[in-house]
Amino acid sequence: MDYQVVYPANAGLVMDEGSWPAPARPVRTAFLESEDGKTSPNATPRFILFQDGKVVLTVTGNAGWKDRMWPRIQEVTATKA
Repeated sequence: MDYQVVYPANAGLVMDEGSWPAPARPVRTAFLESEDGKTSPNATPRFILFQDGKVVLTVTGNAGWKDRMWPRIQEVTATKA
């Protein structure tokens, strides 16, 4: 599993391609084509689970990470306790 972080200079640049590391740009493209990408692309903090060229899950906020993303990562990686 790869982990990529995007740190734009400001919130207005969060979806700017230049803000994304080159290996993460396919994630950005797929996200912008998703429903969440179309309706709320600049919501932060944003967590995106990308697998086999597809956005599997996208959540925002600490609660989204804790309640939805982390359990899904554990499920996908077979590390759930």
